[in-house]
Amino acid sequence: MLARLRLEFILQKNIHSFKKLEIITSYQEFKDYRKNLSDISFVPTMGNLHAGHIALVQEAKSQKNYVVASIFINPLQFNDKRDFKNYPKTFDDDIHMLETNGCDLLFMPDESILDNITEIKAPEISNFLCGKNRPGHFDGVLTIVNRLFDIVRPTKVFFGKKDYQQFILVSNFINENKLPIEIIGVETVRDANGLALSSRNNHLNTNEKKIAMNLHVTLNDLANNLDEVSNDFIKLKMQNLTNLGFEVDYLTICDPNLLNPVSNFKKRPLLLAIAASLNGIRLIDNLLVKN
Repeated sequence: MLARLRLEFILQKNIHSFKKLEIITSYQEFKDYRKNLSDISFVPTMGNLHAGHIALVQEAKSQKNYVVASIFINPLQFNDKRDFKNYPKTFDDDIHMLETNGCDLLFMPDESILDNITEIKAPEISNFLCGKNRPGHFDGVLTIVNRLFDIVRPTKVFFGKKDYQQFILVSNFINENKLPIEIIGVETVRDANGLALSSRNNHLNTNEKKIAMNLHVTLNDLANNLDEVSNDFIKLKMQNLTNLGFEVDYLTICDPNLLNPVSNFKKRPLLLAIAASLNGIRLIDNLLVKN
């Protein structure tokens, strides 16, 4: 009930502040426009927006800065060209959601944004979790993020913690390159059953969404039984998910900063992370535990 109310709150909170959204598609035009702006709160996205994205926009709005969102479906981060081709394009709905939730400007560049782009090689921690079976994915993420940062020059940038590995990699990239940007992580938004909101959820039917909530149930079960967790315990949880129809990529307990698996769970923060596919739809979730 609380999760559903939170969703409704996120979607309706700023509806009274509806105003026309500025939209820029040329990155040279944006650079010129940027000269007239001071502090920017930036929300980079690939579109197909949902309440999780709107939570980022509203957190950005709360910082009292000019809010810029971007929509760019980045081909560099797709391992499968079919996934890139089939990525949902819901631009009219996206624009309406941004307009009604306090975004000031939408930057929607075309693929010319990739011209003469500097390729960024993701560090070693990109090889854990999702990066293990998605070679080059995080190279593509950091490459486009770096280009967007150069164009937008934000004061603050907002990423959801559902994609926790991405959040950590971008955070480290900002720190290591001494960029004058503050990164703010926003907590995962869930539906009434606990399923983490994702653009991929649109591909699930009603019954599959009910099954998918078991990812969050599994993470909570791990968190509540850390004293009993062993390799056999984790294998049992993975088998339970397999029996429900999942193809499990990983279920792991790791360091929340280094992302490497750990075996000592006492008196340390932990990241419980999971990735699994349900009828071909890949889903991820995580839970931070302050032990």
